[in-house]
Amino acid sequence: MLGWYYGCESFHATCYGDLVGTFSDWRFFDRRRNSLYKRTMRTIFYVVRHGQTLFNVKGIIQGFSDSPLTQEGLEQAQKMAERLKAEDFCFGASSTSERARDTLLTIVQDRFPVAFYKDLKEIGFGNLEGDSITKLLDTKRTDWTEFGGETFSQAASRMEKRLVALSEKAPNQKVLVVSHGSVIREVLHDLDASYYDVMSNCSMCKIACEDGKLSLLSLPEVLI
Repeated sequence: MLGWYYGCESFHATCYGDLVGTFSDWRFFDRRRNSLYKRTMRTIFYVVRHGQTLFNVKGIIQGFSDSPLTQEGLEQAQKMAERLKAEDFCFGASSTSERARDTLLTIVQDRFPVAFYKDLKEIGFGNLEGDSITKLLDTKRTDWTEFGGETFSQAASRMEKRLVALSEKAPNQKVLVVSHGSVIREVLHDLDASYYDVMSNCSMCKIACEDGKLSLLSLPEVLI
C-alpha cells in the first residue's frame, strides 16, 4: 500500500489486478460476430474544492502558496466525509497543497488509498500570492506569467491531463479528487463554456472520462 501512496505505479495491480493478463488490451471476443471490439472505459471523478482556509477568510490570494484549514474548513471536510461515506471510491487524489491534502484525508478517513499530485494545484499567481484577492476580482486577466505565475489555460491543461492519466488507473471506477477553486473553474469552463463561477469551499461536481475524453456530468453543488 505504501508503494501506491507515494508512487501510484502499483495501483493497477491493487485495484484491478485480477483482470490484468486476463483480457489483452481490454478487448473481448464476440463469438456471434467473430470479431474483436474494445470495451468502453468510463471513470467518474467526484471533484471537491478544499475546505475553507485562513487566506479565504482574510481575502488573500493563495495560488501555489498555502494556508491551513480553519475550524469551519475542517468541519466542512468532516461533513463531506459523512455525505460521501456510502460511495465506493477506488482511490482518492489531491494536490500537494496542505489545504487540499488535509481535506482529502479528512474525507477519506483511511477507507481507501490516496495520492498527491502537483498538477492538481491551484493556478499559480506568482508574486501576487499573499496580496489582496481584489487584485484578481478586479480584472479579466488570464495570463499571470509576467508576475511569475501561469496562464489559466496552462493550469487547466495540467489538471485535465492528470484526470485522464488517473482514469487509466481506474477504468469503470469512481475516484475522489480534491483540488482548488480557480483551476477547477477553468477545467469546467473548458467542458462547458457557459460556466465561469468559482466553487464554494467543499462543494462538489462530477466529471467523467471516457476513453480519454473528459465530459461534465454535474455542475458544482453544495452538499453539506
